[in-house]
Amino acid sequence: MEIAIVSDIHGNLPALLEVLRDAGKRGIDRFIFAGDYCLSGAWPDECIRVLRDISHKKIVRGNEERYLEDLIGKDQSTWTDGQMQISYWNYRNIGKDNLEAMFSWPERLEFAENGVKIHVAHSSDLFLGEYEFGKIGPGILAKRYKDSEVTPDILRHDISEILDHDPVFQKRVSGLEEGVYIFGHSHVQWSYGSPEKNVLLINPGSCGLPLDAIMDSIPYSVLSVTENGETKLEEIRLQFSKQEYVEALKKSSQYTEAKVWSEVIIKELLTAREHLVFFLNFAEKYAQEIGDTERPFKVSTWEDAFNAWKQAGDRTW
Repeated sequence: MEIAIVSDIHGNLPALLEVLRDAGKRGIDRFIFAGDYCLSGAWPDECIRVLRDISHKKIVRGNEERYLEDLIGKDQSTWTDGQMQISYWNYRNIGKDNLEAMFSWPERLEFAENGVKIHVAHSSDLFLGEYEFGKIGPGILAKRYKDSEVTPDILRHDISEILDHDPVFQKRVSGLEEGVYIFGHSHVQWSYGSPEKNVLLINPGSCGLPLDAIMDSIPYSVLSVTENGETKLEEIRLQFSKQEYVEALKKSSQYTEAKVWSEVIIKELLTAREHLVFFLNFAEKYAQEIGDTERPFKVSTWEDAFNAWKQAGDRTW
């Protein structure tokens, strides 16, 4: 029995369809989706529709879905700031039925396959506490690798070196009950099988916006569970034309109505590295320097900060 594990699609319909095509070629028709289906790519409505039409799936929602849920019932005439333009665009461009369906998806699932207990949540924080982002998160990898060429083997080796020799991580894994733990959120593809007990951690990476420094590919993972409860994991990277995707994104209304956010996401996609967090930190410092205390950032501050950030370049890391 094989299950394809996909996370962090972020409105990237072409990437989602490519993963589904590859899974189909492998004869896989069962899926686990680990959250964040919108905000960043220009086709969130279409992505949610595709997901809803998949028959054999387990699905949880992520933090991006919560951001949109928080907008329910709010006065849209007040949506005039620059920072939240991407959220407003998504809320207005996802059909009501798809929004309702997405909001109905749970934040956590637990079920069994051939006697193996499987836990699913969007973030590893639920299982490991606040650990992943501080050790192997996208911001850490962006600084570590900078402009270096990174392969899946290099990434796996480096992450294993960190996890194998970190007593904090080992203690947290030892406290988990046996089973498989699936999550996304960090946009970094990694996994860990404990040599001490039957625990397998799986992050399939981000299908729609990978930030693990591996260029020109999109990740997902395949979990196999045999009849006697043995597990096996395959981490997959698919070739994907990011430049073609960017060209299509620039023709969308999202790009027109949330240009700063879209530009940062394009930079992330093309470099496979974190930039949004660095920009947000830069924007906060910029606003403080000009004496602007309004939050979310108003349009002029948001756009001026972005222009200053572009001029500063990677020095903002």
